[in-house]
Amino acid sequence: MPLRVLKAEATSPSNESPKPHKSGSLCYILGGIIVAIVLIFLYVFRKRTKLQKQTTTATTKEQQVFGKHNESAEVMRMIFSSNQQSGSKEFFSGNLRTISCFDYQTLKKATNNFHADNLLGSGGFGPVYQGTLIDGRLIAVKKLSLNKSQQGEKEFLVEVRTITSIQHKNLVRLVGCCIDGPQRILVYEYMRNRSLDLFIHGNSDQFLNWNTRFQIILGVARGLQYLHEDSHQRIVHRDIKASNILLDDKFQPRIGDFGLARFFPEDQAYLSTQFAGTLGYTAPEYAIRGELSEKADIYSFGVLVLEIICCRKNTEHILSPEKQYLPEYAWKLYENARILDIVDPKLRQDGFVEKDVMQAIHVAFLCLQPHAHLRPPMSQIVALLTFKIEMVTTPLRPAFLDRMPRKDHENHSLKALSQDFTSPIYT
Repeated sequence: MPLRVLKAEATSPSNESPKPHKSGSLCYILGGIIVAIVLIFLYVFRKRTKLQKQTTTATTKEQQVFGKHNESAEVMRMIFSSNQQSGSKEFFSGNLRTISCFDYQTLKKATNNFHADNLLGSGGFGPVYQGTLIDGRLIAVKKLSLNKSQQGEKEFLVEVRTITSIQHKNLVRLVGCCIDGPQRILVYEYMRNRSLDLFIHGNSDQFLNWNTRFQIILGVARGLQYLHEDSHQRIVHRDIKASNILLDDKFQPRIGDFGLARFFPEDQAYLSTQFAGTLGYTAPEYAIRGELSEKADIYSFGVLVLEIICCRKNTEHILSPEKQYLPEYAWKLYENARILDIVDPKLRQDGFVEKDVMQAIHVAFLCLQPHAHLRPPMSQIVALLTFKIEMVTTPLRPAFLDRMPRKDHENHSLKALSQDFTSPIYT
C-alpha cells in the first residue's frame, strides 16, 4: 500500500505540467491581436491623412479655376437682400426691383438646350436666346460666353446692379438671373419686335411710319432723361445704339444692355476712364481723351435719331465717300438747304409732317455738337421734341469722328484714329 501511494504522488505532478504552457500561448495571441490593431489604426490614419491632403489640393485647384466665379457669387449675395421668402425663388435688390434666381436646368429647358433656332442675336456679353417658361411666359436669355468670362463677368455684375436699381417704362425689365457654377445668365422680358436695328438697318421688310419712328425717338429720349436726371443715381449708359433699343409689341422702345453703364458722381463734370462703346456712336471727347459724361450718351442719341429718320447705318462704306458717314452727309445737305433729301425714301412716299421731321433733325444736330457743354441736357431735348419750348439755338458744325474705312468697325484702334485726327474737333 505505501508503495502504491508513492507512485500516485509521483505521477500527479506530470498531469498538471501543461497549464503554464497554455497561458504563454494565450499571451502571444493577445499580443499579436493588439499589434495587428495598432497596425490597422496606423494604416487607416495614414490613409485618412493622405485623403485629406488630396481633398485640400483638389479644393485649392478648384478655387483657382473658379475663383472669379465664387467671387461673383459673393458679390451677388451682397447685391441681393438676404430676406428670401420661404419657398420663393425671388430676391429683392434693396431698391426697386424684385427678380427671380433661375435654375440653370430651367433655362436650358426653356430654350431647348440653347438651340440655334432660338438664337435672337449675339453681342459682347454673349448670345441671346428666346425661351418659354413652364407658365408660358416668353423670355430673352442672355448667356455669358465662358471664353469671354473676364469681360462678361464684369458686365454681368454691372448690369444686374444697375438694372435692379432703376425702373422706367422705357428701360428694359430684368426678370431674373442665373448663377450656377461658371454659368452667368441674364433673363429679360421678351420684346416681340426685338431690336430697332432690324428695322432701320434693312433686315426687316416691315415699314415704320413717321408716328412710330417719332414714338421711338421720344421714348429713348425719356429713358435717357430718367438715367441722367431723374434716377436716384446718375447713370451713363455708354452704348446707346440701334441694337440696344428693344421694341415691344406696340413698338414702344426700351433701352437695354447696361453692361457698360457707369454710376456717375453728382459733383463731377466728367470721369476720366478707358474707352468702351461703339465707334460711330461715340462722342469725340470720350473716344479721344477718355472724358466720360452723360453728354456722351447725348451724342450717341443724336446719331441714332439720324439713323431712324434715314433708315440706314451711321457708317456705310459701300456708298460714295461723301455719303459714307451719316452725320457728315446730313450736315452737308443742311448747309445746302437740302436736308429733307436725307429722309428715308419709303417715309417720303408714305408721307410725314415736315415740321416734325425738321425739328427732330435739328435736335440731332444739337446732340452732335463738337463740345460737350454745347449739347443740351435730355430734359431739354424732350421738351424740344414735344414743342414745349422753342428752338432758339443754331447748331454748330458737328464733330465728325468716323471718316475712314475699316474692316472691324467696332474694334478699330483709337491710336490710329487719333493719328488721323489731331484735334477733338473735326471740321
